[in-house]
Amino acid sequence: MYETSDPSQVILEFKSEFPSADDVAKKKLTKPQCAADVAEHILQYLHSFRIPNHFKSRQDRSSILVTRLEMIPIAIVIRNIAAGMMCERYDVPEGRELEFPIVELVYRNHQLDNPMLNESHILAFGLSTPEEIRTMVRIATKTNAVLRSFMERRKLKLVDLWLEFGRSNGDVFIGDALIPDTFRIQDMDSSQIFDGSIFRLGIGNYIETYFELHRRLIA
Repeated sequence: MYETSDPSQVILEFKSEFPSADDVAKKKLTKPQCAADVAEHILQYLHSFRIPNHFKSRQDRSSILVTRLEMIPIAIVIRNIAAGMMCERYDVPEGRELEFPIVELVYRNHQLDNPMLNESHILAFGLSTPEEIRTMVRIATKTNAVLRSFMERRKLKLVDLWLEFGRSNGDVFIGDALIPDTFRIQDMDSSQIFDGSIFRLGIGNYIETYFELHRRLIA
């Protein structure tokens, strides 16, 4: 992240690369460019539904210009289909479609493994206010509905979604990149789940999966 001449804006640059330069050279597309493409496309799409987020404009091939935010140390996870740790935690079958989305409040602290919170924790720890909590949940719920429809038109299901938020001039905005590493989706036909672990741990065909998601998400 870089400062600009405008103190209210910063440049968010994507840097994480694919592990194999040879494969990237064949595609003539880098992971930072893929991420910037997807972030630009989805955040602009959310703007069209009046969903407040930090995106301002595309800066260059691998970065975007965003509003500077004071980040709130709370993430909201919305789950539409049972997957990952949720199945282990609650003994729910993998792939079960939930009767309605589950909204989870999470303390953004990787050292503590991002534990779940309730409103009492948040208020007692002074992490946020009741008004901000309501606003974040409302924005996250609307974002989930909009992106589920967005994914369905691309023959994908939105399994779950991680959203981070920040403050600017008293208002709350989505302050997340919204790239393939921040949500989990499932192919409608094959039921293949595209999990963030594919990208983090190299499970499956890391590069081809990322390029395929890039193609379908910005179509």
